[in-house]
Amino acid sequence: MAIPDRDTARRLLQDAGLPDGIVIHSEGVARVAVAAAGLVAEASIPVDGGLVEAAALLHDIDKAMGYEELAMPVASHPVHHLLDDERFPIGWPSVLVAVADRHVAQTFMTVDERLDDMQRRHPEHAAQIEMARRPAHALEAEVADATGLSVPALVDRLRAAWEAGA
Repeated sequence: MAIPDRDTARRLLQDAGLPDGIVIHSEGVARVAVAAAGLVAEASIPVDGGLVEAAALLHDIDKAMGYEELAMPVASHPVHHLLDDERFPIGWPSVLVAVADRHVAQTFMTVDERLDDMQRRHPEHAAQIEMARRPAHALEAEVADATGLSVPALVDRLRAAWEAGA
């Protein structure tokens, strides 16, 4: 399976010409997703941490830069895909990137804070974002359950990963 290593993914992110805020967001999503992948792996659940990191770094680049293995986690992360059976995040890389993206804007947030922020910034999509709240929490609970943590304990661990690199 060909996936870009950390340096290549970071170079692709930098070369994409995205605003600084998107780059900061993508790097934060990667820190949080990698931490979540580590927790899942500690629970003896196989997950490709390199794939998770590359997909998280590149999740806001519209195409997966020719890396087919990144296609699903990149394509399934948007909040509105939580309402789409065909694009709902399936598999640990997709779930972990989606959960990390629900927690990271320019800072670390709870899922509810992030969705509330998205509703304020995109009032034209407020109803759709609200409908995605339940499945967003369900994905977060799935990760917590898999790791043997409560949701608050999981959120604390993910916040610590964010803060470690911020």
